[in-house]
Amino acid sequence: MPATGMTADPLIIVGTGSAGYGLLRAIRQADLGGEILIVTADEGASYSKSQLLDGVARGKEAGDLVIATADQMAHRYEATVLAHTRALAIDRERRVLLTSRGDFRYARLVLATGAEPLRPPVLRGTAADKVLTVSSLSDYRYFRHQLAGRQRVAILGGSAAGCEFADHLQRAGCAVYLFEAGSRLLVERLPALCASRLAQRLAGAGVHVLLEQGVHRVDHGVDGLELTMLSGERMTVDVVLSLQGVRPRTGLAARAGLEVRRGIVADLELRTSDPDIRALGRCAEIAGRPFSHPDDTAAASHVLARILAGGRARMVWAPRARHLQLSSCPLVLCDAPPVPGEWVETATRGGVTARYLDGRGILRGFVLMGDAVSMAERLSAQLAG
Repeated sequence: MPATGMTADPLIIVGTGSAGYGLLRAIRQADLGGEILIVTADEGASYSKSQLLDGVARGKEAGDLVIATADQMAHRYEATVLAHTRALAIDRERRVLLTSRGDFRYARLVLATGAEPLRPPVLRGTAADKVLTVSSLSDYRYFRHQLAGRQRVAILGGSAAGCEFADHLQRAGCAVYLFEAGSRLLVERLPALCASRLAQRLAGAGVHVLLEQGVHRVDHGVDGLELTMLSGERMTVDVVLSLQGVRPRTGLAARAGLEVRRGIVADLELRTSDPDIRALGRCAEIAGRPFSHPDDTAAASHVLARILAGGRARMVWAPRARHLQLSSCPLVLCDAPPVPGEWVETATRGGVTARYLDGRGILRGFVLMGDAVSMAERLSAQLAG
């Protein structure tokens, strides 16, 4: 389908993650016909990222997590999926997407490029390039290969993903060292008491939680990878994972001159600064608000499908609670919107309840730990949007 030979310009979607494939499903569920071309730099398999953690705990191979291959998705939803194809640039004037496999005209373009893992800003050493991430199926496949027959794992970053992987790897029989350069885990998402209780529970389950302990060198050692901490202490492990969070993948949009802040700026109809280009999922933001919950991406996919079918719809943000996958410490997290406020925490022997109240004392978010997770449904009903 090169730009020079097309008789009809398709809808082009860049990305086959939950946003890209979610939109494809929503479009076909709405009985919207028309040609759809999907471009992805990876193998284009459909899988659930939440299953990566389950795979770690159960020792599953990457192939076991695949729901459908690219060919199966293309056949099932009547689309063309170009796997292993990099989107290089957007010619907005001609409405052409330039890729590693040719140039393609589009009637409308949807950017669903997702997010990329953050790496330590300063990490030196002869084995710095051996630090892994696990944010995709290919990452997971390589991680499983590197972990085979080994047990000592260092995790850099006390993010939600860092804590979840630490919990699951420990349950899988690994010796896990969780490094966080700051003074507490999930520093931007948990109030102090909740963060402290989480560290205690992980440590009680066998995870070595190392707060205020950054790693600045990774070198090849005689018996594995040698870590040098900011304190000067050293430790040898087999595998090093960086799980310090993610950032929206905005390079393609920025090179095309679209408005980009933290993410690709979109309005409530998922429209970017170019009316022919939409954005949704982890690559995008609306009024400074990122797509941090899978249900937000799913909702946006259905909104955009209705718009592409000629209807009218707008993104509506709903408070969403997330159950972190932590066997050692049941935890429900409902992030507050970006409004001024303060945390109010109440602790009992069996759990912690933390409420985020805005300036008027209205509940805008919460964290529940331990026995308190049973309150999730009730607090969700009290939330202001």
